[in-house]
Amino acid sequence: MAYECISDSPKAQDFIPLSEHQEQTPGTFFGGKAVLHLQHSGSLKISTSELASHSDFSLGIQSGDEGYGEEEVTIDEVEIWVSSRHLTLYRSKSYAGIQIPYPTITIHAQQGNAVLLELSLSDADTADDDLDFLQVRLIPSPESGGTDEVKLLYDAISACQELNPDPDPDGDGEGNFDETAPGATGWITSENLADFMDENGNLRMPEGAPVIGGAEEEAETNGDGSLGEGAGRRRGADELVDGEVDGDAKWQRTG
Repeated sequence: MAYECISDSPKAQDFIPLSEHQEQTPGTFFGGKAVLHLQHSGSLKISTSELASHSDFSLGIQSGDEGYGEEEVTIDEVEIWVSSRHLTLYRSKSYAGIQIPYPTITIHAQQGNAVLLELSLSDADTADDDLDFLQVRLIPSPESGGTDEVKLLYDAISACQELNPDPDPDGDGEGNFDETAPGATGWITSENLADFMDENGNLRMPEGAPVIGGAEEEAETNGDGSLGEGAGRRRGADELVDGEVDGDAKWQRTG
């Protein structure tokens, strides 16, 4: 489910504060309270045209209400709850809210005084031509000044997204094999010992059997069992490939 509509306001006692969570070892990693990374008030902005086709994100605001413009709608008095399980947007004035699972957020980025979110609202089996995306902006109320609040919100969402990775959409099972089958992983056991013996009783590796290390190990040993030129020495910084990391990336894609 891309999101869930809620009517009850989130409560602080429903969560474990992040500071408290970091100071203790939880008794269990499953079934406990969600960890609250950030709770803030702010505004939600969405284009009028997109709101017309995604009315759940109105949080109770209607055409003609304050903030409902011809091109953009600004919904004030929104509570923003960033927990380890959901991003929750709630408007107490309307008793309406949205719980967004983190895999629904395909892109989030800092944009001026706001955090831009791109949401994928389609099911996993939706055809590419029918994919439904929605962009909204969260504007935290400035409490300590400047864009610090925006960065705090962005960082909190980033941390929680890492806790909720997107399921592999390409996990169709191709290339999988039964690791419990004799010899499937290259381990020699009493059950498959005969498969690794030749007619003279010498150990051998059957053709096609996977080998731990594979091609990388063969490359290091020159393919004949001897160690390669680079074995057993440290590599200097000048040997590293340039441009492996782009430290200036400003967008974080999660889908």
